[in-house]
Amino acid sequence: MPTTSLSTSKSKSPLELALANVPTQFRAKIISPFLDVKKRLCEGNDETLGLAAGKFCEATLRLLQHEILKTFIPFGQKIPDLSVECRKLIESPKTAGPESLRIVMPRAIVFVYTLRNKRGIGHVGGDVDANHIDAMTIARACDWMVCELIRVYHQLSLEEAQDIVDSLALRNLPVIWNVAGKKRVLRNGLIFTSRHSS
Repeated sequence: MPTTSLSTSKSKSPLELALANVPTQFRAKIISPFLDVKKRLCEGNDETLGLAAGKFCEATLRLLQHEILKTFIPFGQKIPDLSVECRKLIESPKTAGPESLRIVMPRAIVFVYTLRNKRGIGHVGGDVDANHIDAMTIARACDWMVCELIRVYHQLSLEEAQDIVDSLALRNLPVIWNVAGKKRVLRNGLIFTSRHSS
């Protein structure tokens, strides 16, 4: 695999540099929905986060198929049954590729895809709304998968790759936390003024 030169790729993001050895036909299709997952999480938009996570899983599955099975379902063609396709990876011989790509990541993809589809992200139902915790779990699982891809594919220095993985592992907390209709401010030093004049 070719190495990546940091000095000649100043326009690329750290994530693009870390995944530079992912084949071109997969790289943007993995990075774009992943960044969309992160954006939707910050916006609190659980429904569209689920849609972005689905695209991320489908693109990542195709990369794993390419690496392990040496063939993949073309982009634009519907994946008939994602869990069956992941099972093919899990049951592939040990010599087909790293255990992480053969076994662990396919299981993570099935988990995310199942949570997205079966738990009804963005749908109303039941007396306890679990959409947000589901969305947060999906986002963290996507973080883990990207970190695993960086671990397998990076050609950066160990320190640079570790910095990117560590930054993805950070948990982003909201400044204002809304629970049961009450707001909790999690940052010291914020000044609030009342909208109503006395």
